Amino acid sequence: MTDPFSPYIQQSDNGSNVYVAGYPNYTANFTRDTLKAGIISGRADLLESQLEVSAHFQGVEDNHLTGERPGKIHHEMPGAQLEGRGDGYTTYNACDTTALFLIGAEGLSHLDRPAFEKFLSGRRSSLQRAVDHVLSLVGEDNLYWDKTTSGSDGYTLRVTYWKDSILPHANGKLEPAYPVTFSQAHFIAARGVLSASRVLDLPGLTDKADLMLRAGIREFMQTNDYIIYKDREGDFAQASSDELHSLAYIPAKYADLLPLDAMRHRAEILATPYGYICTPASIAEQLTDMYHADKIWPFEQANIHYGASKVGLTSEANTAATIAKHIGKGQEVFGIRYSEDGSSSLIPEGDDRQLWSVAAAEYFTGNSLLSKEAWL
Repeated sequence: MTDPFSPYIQQSDNGSNVYVAGYPNYTANFTRDTLKAGIISGRADLLESQLEVSAHFQGVEDNHLTGERPGKIHHEMPGAQLEGRGDGYTTYNACDTTALFLIGAEGLSHLDRPAFEKFLSGRRSSLQRAVDHVLSLVGEDNLYWDKTTSGSDGYTLRVTYWKDSILPHANGKLEPAYPVTFSQAHFIAARGVLSASRVLDLPGLTDKADLMLRAGIREFMQTNDYIIYKDREGDFAQASSDELHSLAYIPAKYADLLPLDAMRHRAEILATPYGYICTPASIAEQLTDMYHADKIWPFEQANIHYGASKVGLTSEANTAATIAKHIGKGQEVFGIRYSEDGSSSLIPEGDDRQLWSVAAAEYFTGNSLLSKEAWL
C-alpha cells in the first residue's frame, strides 16, 4: 500500500527527508503543518524529520524583516514576501510554532523512544532555548503575549497563529495591535511548557504550565463570552472554532474548570452537517478574506474531535467527525453550498493534497496513537 505521506517528502541537501505542506500552493516547509500532522496522525517520522529541520533553522537573533527572535521556531522556510505587505518575509511569522516544537518532542517520546532519545541527546539546547523563548513572552498575568521585534509594529502575515489571513472582525479590523494574546495560541504555549517540563525533566515548569492553563480558561473561556484574542486595544469576543480546537491542548484534568454548557451553546452557532466552520456565517459574509471564514478545515476537525472527546463533549466530537468521509486524498478546506430546498453540499477549496488533511484522515480511521491514547 502506498504511504499517503510520501508525496510530501523532499530531500534536503544532506539527504534527509523534509516535508512540504501541500500541493500545488504550499511547497515550502511549514513547521506548524508538519508537527500538527505528525501529532494528529501519530507518525514518528514526520515528527522526527520536522524537529530536526526546526532545530536547524531555530532563530538566533532579532530580525524585524523576518520576525526572527532567539529560540523562535520558523513558520515557513524559505520565507515569502506578500504583495502590499512591505519588504518583510513570512519566515518566522508564527507565535505557536515554538511551543509546537516542544509538544512535538514529547509526541516523539511516545511514538519512538529511541528516536526521541537520539534527538534529545543532540538537541537538548534547542529545546531549552525554545522554552526560554516561550517563557519570555508570558506576562505576569500568565498569558502568552506575541510581541514584535524591535523596529517593527507588525509582521508580514497579519495574524500569527494558524488562522493567519485576517482577524474575524465584521468592522474591518484586519490585524491586531501588538502585543496580542490569541486564546488558541496561548493554550498551545501552555501545553508546550508542560511538554518541556517532561522532555527536559524540569518539574518546576509543570507549575508554570498549570498557572497558564488556569489563566487561559479563566480569561478566554468565559460563561458569557469566548475571547478570541486580547490586544492593546481591548478584548474581542465572538464564537469561534478556536474554542473547541483549544481543548486538544488542555489536559482532561481541567475539564471541571470549563464552562461546558456555554461552550456547547457557542458550538451550535458553528455546527454544520460536515463539522465546524471557523467563524459564524453571519460574520463571515462581511469579511474581506474568506480563507478562515465559514470554512471547514479537516485537520481542525481532528483536533476538535480529540479535544471534545477528552472533556466529555461527545455530541461535539461526533459533529467534528462527520468531515472524515469527505477528506479524500487530502482536501485542504471546504466551503458549504446551501440550496433553496434547505439541502447543502461541500465545495472543495484550496489544495486537494494537504499534509495535515491526510493526517486528519489517518486520525479518523483510528490509525493514530492519539486516537487511542490521550497523551496530549
